[in-house]
Amino acid sequence: MSPTSRRQVLSTLGLLAATGALGACNTAPRTAGSGASGAGAPSGGSSGGSGNLAWWDQFNPLKSLQEKTFAAFTQQGGPKVDYTVYNPNDQGKALQLAFGSKQLPDVFSLAGVGVPVTVLLQQGWFSPLSTADDITSALGEDTLLDGVHRFEDKLYSFPIFSPRQYDALLWGNSDILQKAGVDPENMPSSWDDVRAAARAIQKSGTAGILLPLKFAERMQAFVLQLAQTAGFNGVVGGSMDGIDLSTGEYAFDDDAFVQAIEFLTAFRTDGSLFPASTSLDARAGRARWAAGAAGLVFDGPYNAGVVRNDFSSLLPKLAVGGIPTADGSPAQLLHSPIGGTFWLSGQSDKVDQASELMVMLSAKEYQQGLAEAMDQPPLDLAAVASSQAAPSYKKAIAMFDEQVRVGPTPEARNPAVATALGKKAPVEPSLGTIIQGVFSGQVTDVKGALTKLSDQSSAAREAAVSQVDGASVKDWAFGDVDRSQDFTAKDYAK
Repeated sequence: MSPTSRRQVLSTLGLLAATGALGACNTAPRTAGSGASGAGAPSGGSSGGSGNLAWWDQFNPLKSLQEKTFAAFTQQGGPKVDYTVYNPNDQGKALQLAFGSKQLPDVFSLAGVGVPVTVLLQQGWFSPLSTADDITSALGEDTLLDGVHRFEDKLYSFPIFSPRQYDALLWGNSDILQKAGVDPENMPSSWDDVRAAARAIQKSGTAGILLPLKFAERMQAFVLQLAQTAGFNGVVGGSMDGIDLSTGEYAFDDDAFVQAIEFLTAFRTDGSLFPASTSLDARAGRARWAAGAAGLVFDGPYNAGVVRNDFSSLLPKLAVGGIPTADGSPAQLLHSPIGGTFWLSGQSDKVDQASELMVMLSAKEYQQGLAEAMDQPPLDLAAVASSQAAPSYKKAIAMFDEQVRVGPTPEARNPAVATALGKKAPVEPSLGTIIQGVFSGQVTDVKGALTKLSDQSSAAREAAVSQVDGASVKDWAFGDVDRSQDFTAKDYAK
């Protein structure tokens, strides 16, 4: 696509955004594969011989935005885009199958893959963007970090979402809450108050709270975030999970992690946990909650977008509160810089065309569309306040703006860390698996399991770092970071 065509596409996107055409539709989620196993990847991969571009992601709330963007791209001379939205718990399996059979889609997100980007890069999963200059100009140099988005001076991906976010928002159905005497406008803010609210809902005739226990990664995210509210000096996201900022050492066995897990398991002890939670992942659990199976659920901001798409009658009844803290005081979290959202396939023969399409995702008009779609918050949070997003979504994003600051990541300090991470052996059981084990009764010594996880993680990192010249475990230590301020690109040089 020529530069003139690109400007025409962006102009078309601006018109679509202005007329509200980028809002999400209320259609059922379009999933692919042959069921929960994720086996049987759909056709349309980059080696399938089609002249179309194949795109896979898990962003259900973005369906309408993506479809409008792809249609504008095609209208202005680009190829048609074959678009598939996955259940995030299944996409990783489908991508692994597609990679092995040389049928990766031309563009994809990494939901469910669970492998460091550097490992995938070494294996040939990605191609660099051929439109790096256009994307850098649109987003700003400070947004793109070496070892995170850029490798060996080549740009491979970029964020479309803001790092000011977390997954453990407390959502409620206002009708159910009011019946139980819980104020939807003032959601409980302490761990004890959330437990009390769940018990009250249970007594009113509905299960108190639902947890997506089948989705280990989501449960891990909840505990990592809740641990910060209990005093753990950490950063959520990337290679900083479980790391004590001041020492750079793994500290999954910190009392804050034990307390966070105990808080979640207390719902089972209280009898307020939805009984089928152990068999539900995030998407299935959200559907059961939306149908009235439970009064409360922990979920990210994207809950509003999914509700608008698939359970529209619930949207006006959505109540939302911030992540509860151990003592009810306002949360103050650190989140690592957001990594790349979409990646170009190393098996694609349409890299230039896919790169031109990716430029459209760096435009301000697309950011406005993200706000309207109500998924993760857009990189430009200001786009939300002026959007037509639901009040509950706007409230959630306003809380993120107050509560979350950008923390450091070692890859941006020392590019050798990214190489070392590619050599780091996975540690099992992971934090998420341990949490599942606690709920199932297979893990009875929580502190002991977390201590073993810390020791194994440290050993795996030490072994990986020893193989890479210039990398050190000290790269993970950031001393006294001011948790009330963003950690910026300039701070890495200090």
